[in-house]
Amino acid sequence: MTGAMAEPDKPAAPPAVGNDTAPDPPPNGLIDSLKSIGEIAGVLTGIAFITGWLYWSTYYSSFGLNPLELGFSVAVVSVSPVQVILRDWTFAQLARNWNMMAVLAGYMTLNIALAVLFVRHRASRHPHGTARSRVPLVLLALAMFVGGYVFGRYDALQDSGCNSKLPNVAFLTSAEHPPTDADAAAPCLDNELSCKLVLHANSTYYYFQTPECEGSAAPSVGAGLATAALPDSEVRMIRVQRTIGW
Repeated sequence: MTGAMAEPDKPAAPPAVGNDTAPDPPPNGLIDSLKSIGEIAGVLTGIAFITGWLYWSTYYSSFGLNPLELGFSVAVVSVSPVQVILRDWTFAQLARNWNMMAVLAGYMTLNIALAVLFVRHRASRHPHGTARSRVPLVLLALAMFVGGYVFGRYDALQDSGCNSKLPNVAFLTSAEHPPTDADAAAPCLDNELSCKLVLHANSTYYYFQTPECEGSAAPSVGAGLATAALPDSEVRMIRVQRTIGW
């Protein structure tokens, strides 16, 4: 045969690559979006929990209680920063304490702005988004942790004085030898609303005698007496009088 043999097909040459940078890869879908949202929610929840723990541990330590023995619930502690701010805002509004309201407003605005910046950078698909989210995250954690300690100390001083938001309490004991003036606030153990209830936990009531608030020289902060403890087994009846408006 004299005919020429056909040459095999040559593979197509790859397209020329220009100087333009390669485009960002397309999003990986719903799973990655949900994963990012879960990470953000977990970080913010962790910060809220630590803030709540700092607040309540500082608050109850000011009354001589050991916060490690109180058995805080994770769910309650995590949402308590919001509840505490709303409570303090209501108290400051009723007391016309404009300085406190300004502090709370600034504190909330700062934390919201830092949280928005963190979420924006963390959820961004920019190559440096994760690195940029670290700065607002650190500032947010620092602001909330400091606020938890400061507000816990401030509220404890307020609640131990004449501006206390704690409920009034009175007991009738069933003990053969009930506490006396030497070791507890005795008047409220005779069904007299003369004490403030700090907490009921671990089958024990923690309370202190309401400070004297008559006259212009009455202290408004930190006037409470030492906290006393009364187990449930010695309580026959309890009366609680809560302040309207909280």
